[in-house]
Amino acid sequence: MGAGVGVWRLALYQGSTADGRVRPLTTPAPPVREFYGSPTNPPFTLGILGDSSAQGTGVHDYDETVGGWLARALAAGTSGDAAGGSDDGGSGASAAGGDGRHVRVVSAARDGARAEHLAAQVARIAPAAPDLAVISIGVNDIRNRTSPAAAARHLAGAVVDLRRSGAEVIVGTTPDLSVISAVRSPLREVLWLLGLLLERAQTPAVSAAGGIPVTLRTAVSRRFAADPTLFAPDGLHASPRGNALIGAHLLAAYRPAPRG
Repeated sequence: MGAGVGVWRLALYQGSTADGRVRPLTTPAPPVREFYGSPTNPPFTLGILGDSSAQGTGVHDYDETVGGWLARALAAGTSGDAAGGSDDGGSGASAAGGDGRHVRVVSAARDGARAEHLAAQVARIAPAAPDLAVISIGVNDIRNRTSPAAAARHLAGAVVDLRRSGAEVIVGTTPDLSVISAVRSPLREVLWLLGLLLERAQTPAVSAAGGIPVTLRTAVSRRFAADPTLFAPDGLHASPRGNALIGAHLLAAYRPAPRG
């Protein structure tokens, strides 16, 4: 018991140290670019919810965020399986629209957000009636030691509300935080376990609520571990290439509902 408490204390101390190493370098999130694609077409509304990973902290231009990448890809007519091979931000998102969709982005994502904040974020974007909502949440629930069950319950509630309003919902589940270079053992092992427990709670909760969970802690996190250029200069958030990788995995899961 004493040894276990000692490990937790060391992990918490290392967490504070890691925060000090990455936070001073963080680039503020860029302002949202609202419209993409051809203005002659009816707008397709993309809602972005979640924490700093959804807001775009770490890059300078909204086009380089996950939301911007998705908007460009949707405006260019890329969706579903067509995005599967474009995980480095390739041709699927290279154009700003052409004859594709006219995409409107509405974002309520905020740095530091936890799952309990999603209800307020849903309320903020609800007037825009999003066709597709993308949620990225979980890192701050781990940082604040939110129980996986509580975090998953709040996440499921947000998905239910979005589905009730007619939106398709994709959720990027918690990535493997142990790949962050500032993290050392035993914090690395603690974060690996906490992320796994949260992802295992998120996935069935999102599915049961009618959303599409996309696992990021396996293939995507391994890519981040192997390629430092996928990280922003702060070593914590994603770079433009990292956001393109994440965006492609999220978009590959999107299956538009048949039009009536």
